[in-house]
Parts: sequence; structure tokens; C-alpha cells
Amino acid sequence: MSAALPPPAETDDLVARAAGGDRRAAEALIARYRQRVASFAIAQTGDAASYEDLCQTVFVKMVLGLPRLRAHDRFEPWLFQIARNVCRDHLRARLGWRRLFVSYTPAHDTIPAPQPLADAAGALGDGIARLSEAQRALLQLSLDEKRSYEDLARLSGTSVSTVKSRLHRARASLRTHLLAEEPE
Repeated sequence: MSAALPPPAETDDLVARAAGGDRRAAEALIARYRQRVASFAIAQTGDAASYEDLCQTVFVKMVLGLPRLRAHDRFEPWLFQIARNVCRDHLRARLGWRRLFVSYTPAHDTIPAPQPLADAAGALGDGIARLSEAQRALLQLSLDEKRSYEDLARLSGTSVSTVKSRLHRARASLRTHLLAEEPE
């Protein structure tokens, strides 16, 4: 059974009064949103055992943050953003321990040795040498002199979109060459 939503004007009034320190207004807001926040917390975390703690954290943050809420008509999205953040923090804390203990697999022994820097530089030079003259010149201008696309277009007498396309093709060719040279 779904709880009826309070009229917006009535909620805005309660939010304004609670933001001003009215304890009864804050309690009324908590009573109105308790079920919806609890359902939201359970749906977000899948943890029906912890929903009361999560709701309490949400409502404490709500009460403490209400004086800083400027747009009282945005109360509900603001409240559920708090709930979303609390649930996310809960999941991080709960799942954090699992990330610390990664099970060992034989695949961990097959990490490839890093390629020496001189070999990588040589492969890069070979890859650049295999590019067409126009691609090589454009790529070197973009890398060495760090020119903008507009400058490169002006220098080559083409449009910016043509420069972007040619640079993309040059980088793709270079990438293909470098990946073909990787040892297996």
C-alpha cells in the first residue's frame, strides 16, 4: 500500500519550519518520509537488516542540513540524494573488505615483463616511419609543437574536420603497427 504524498504547500511549510529549528516540524517530515526512505534504502542496498540504521543516518543528515537548504520546494529530491549517498557509502563499506582479499589464480603469474624503454622508443620510431609523409608531418606538428587543430588546418590548407580525421587515421595506423609488433 502506497503512502499518500503530502500536499506540496504543506511539505514546503514543514521544511521551512524545520529549517528554522522547529523540532515538531522535523519529526513530522521524518514521519512522512520514513516508509519511502526505508523502501528506497532496502531497494538500493538489498540489505533489509540495515535499513533502520541507514534511515537514521539519512534523517540525521537531513535535520543537520535543512538550514542550508535554500530551495524548500526541492526538499524531496534533496532528501533522496542524501539517501542515495548514504546507501552508496554503506555499500562501499560493506564491499570494501571483499576488495582487499582477491583470490589467487595462476593468471597472476603470467604478467608480461615490461618492454624496455629503448625498445618502445624504437618501435615508436619505426611506426612513425611507416606513416605516409603527410600523416607523419601532421602528427609531428601536433605532437612536437603542440599546435591546435585550427593552426594545423591553416598550415595544411584544409579544414579543422579534415585535420582531425587525418590525425585520427595517423594515430590508428601507428597503433596498429605498435600492436602488431608486441611480443606474445
